[in-house]
Amino acid sequence: MTAKTTPRIGVAFSGGGMRALAYLGVLQVLEEANVPIDLVAGTSIGAFVAGLYAAGVPVRDLVESSKKIGFMDFASPDRRWQGLLGHNKMAKLLVELLGSPDITFEELNIPIAVVATDLEKGELVILKEGPLIPALMATSAYPFIFAPVRHQGRWLVDGGVLNNFPVDVVRRMGADRVLGVSVPSSVRLTLESKMKAALSPPARSFLPSLTRDWKLPFLVAEASVCTMVGAINRTRLMLCPPDLLLEVRLPSVGLFTTDKNAEVIVAGRRAAMNHLAELVALKTKPLPAR
Repeated sequence: MTAKTTPRIGVAFSGGGMRALAYLGVLQVLEEANVPIDLVAGTSIGAFVAGLYAAGVPVRDLVESSKKIGFMDFASPDRRWQGLLGHNKMAKLLVELLGSPDITFEELNIPIAVVATDLEKGELVILKEGPLIPALMATSAYPFIFAPVRHQGRWLVDGGVLNNFPVDVVRRMGADRVLGVSVPSSVRLTLESKMKAALSPPARSFLPSLTRDWKLPFLVAEASVCTMVGAINRTRLMLCPPDLLLEVRLPSVGLFTTDKNAEVIVAGRRAAMNHLAELVALKTKPLPAR
């Protein structure tokens, strides 16, 4: 029996809101260097990128589309009032990009796992079969901001609640080499100064809940959740490290920042180019003898 010499390369994309557009720049470099992706797992918007790529949507098309996307392009009110925002616009955007509302995991070019969280049971859910679009909406249902998604008999929310960086998931899928790509949060709030800047003098005196800066509650939510997610990520990476960890640092980009999309993609490309030799080694370094 001939031993396998060609490694199966798996990629894990973390969540990170609009920062995850950096993964498009990473994918550009992987394609140019002819580094294949055999398996992929993603959480939240990382799963969006993974799903679209696995469906065969060209990276150049994703790059061009992303440059035009603003927050209001996927923000619609949630009529059930289970979150600030619903999923109608998000679903429409996915249909436009994928070309069909009915595409399934089984039709994808690359096996993919999407990470979500069962809201009622507090369980990690790995989605790998059935309709793709509901799975992508579920994995990105950021608590409080987006409403939970009813899918496969469960109420699902963002996978980042329990596993924002699914390196272990793609490893279990059968990857010999794992590339983990993340966009760590860098939000740091000095809340007192922000509140003073956001409130008008009359509001400070008798209506402290009224702010001029509508982004402030989103920043508070992001800073709070990302503190928890960062701790979980560190523990998971210690238990199951990737063969190569690629972190794209985006100090001025928040989860919902949409006015720097082009810059974010370039940052992802730059980070990948800085590790080009290591990326190529994922496919060229021989597997150890067994």
